[in-house]
Amino acid sequence: MMKTRDNCFGFLRFVFALVIVIAHLRVLTRIPELESTRFLSLIVNRTAFFVISGFLIMVSYDHSESIRHFFRKRARRIFPAYITVILCCAVFLVLLSSYSPAAYYTHPEWWRYVVANLGFMNFLQPSLPGVFEDAMFVNSSVNAALWTQKVEVGFYLIVPILAYILHKSKRPWAWLLGIYLCSVVWSNVFMWLSDHTGKPMYLFLEHQLPGCLSYFAAGMFAYQYKDLFMKYRHLIILPAIAIVVFEKMTGMSWLQPAGNAAVLLWCAYSLPKLNRLECLGNFSYGMYLYHCPILMVMMSLGAFQAMNVWVASACFIGIVIALAALSWYTLEKRFINKR
Repeated sequence: MMKTRDNCFGFLRFVFALVIVIAHLRVLTRIPELESTRFLSLIVNRTAFFVISGFLIMVSYDHSESIRHFFRKRARRIFPAYITVILCCAVFLVLLSSYSPAAYYTHPEWWRYVVANLGFMNFLQPSLPGVFEDAMFVNSSVNAALWTQKVEVGFYLIVPILAYILHKSKRPWAWLLGIYLCSVVWSNVFMWLSDHTGKPMYLFLEHQLPGCLSYFAAGMFAYQYKDLFMKYRHLIILPAIAIVVFEKMTGMSWLQPAGNAAVLLWCAYSLPKLNRLECLGNFSYGMYLYHCPILMVMMSLGAFQAMNVWVASACFIGIVIALAALSWYTLEKRFINKR
C-alpha cells in the first residue's frame, strides 16, 4: 500500500497556489512593477494542479471503500469552501455595488450568479450586478479562478469509469496513452483555431475537460507506474526538464503534460521532508478559491494606489493565506474529518 506521507505533494500544492495568486495579482492589477514576477508563471501554472489531481485522485479512489465513499470524500473536500466563497461574494459584495441593496438582491443577474456558480457554471454568470464595473478592471468577473472547478468536478465524475477500465485492462498504458493523445489533439486544434480566428469561443473550448485530460492522464500514468518511475526517476528527470523547457520556449504542448508529471513526481518523492510544513494545514485550496475576490476588493478600494505596490502586494498575499488558514481550521478540516 502506498504511504501517504512519503512525498511533499502538500508542499508543492501550497507553492503552486502561491504562484497562481501572484500571477493573478500581476495580470489583474496590470501594475508595471509587478511584471518582474512574470517568470513565475513560466515555471508553474494551473496545469500543475491537474497533474497532481490525476495522481492523488487515483490514490483516493483506490483507497475508497466504494464509489459512494469516493464521491462523499470528494464532496466533503470541495463543497464547503466552494459554497462559502460563492455565497459570501453574493451577499457581501452589495457593499461595493452601484445598486441599492433592494435592487441588488432582486436583480436577475444576482440570482443567475448564485445558481450558475453553485452549479460550477461560472462562465454563465461570472459577475454580480453593479460590482467591479469600473474601468480599472480587466473584466467584472468576481472570481476568475473558478473555471477550473468544473473541470475538476468533471474529472471526479469520470474517474470510476477510467479506474474500472484501467484495472480490467491488460495494457492500461495503452488506454492512458490514447486519452493523452486525444486530449493534446483537442487542445492544440482549438488553440490553433483561437490564434488564427481570434474567436474567444475556441479558447474557451480548449480550456474544457477534454483539453485538460492530458494533464490528468499524465498524473494517472504516474500513479499507475509509480514503482517503475521511482526505479528510474534519476535517469528520467533531466530529459523531462528539457522537454518542459523546450515546449515552454516554443509554445508547444504535446509532451508538456508528460514532462510536468515526471518533474512533479520526482520533486514529490525526492524531497519528502518538505511535507513537514503540511502539519500547519492544507491551505492551497482556500488560497485558490479566495484570492481573486480579495484582490478585486482591494483594487476597488484603491489599496494599490494608496500604498507602496510591494507593501500592498504583501498585504494581499498575507490576507489570502490568513483567510485560507481560517477556512481550513474552521470549515474545511471539520468536514473532511466528519464521519
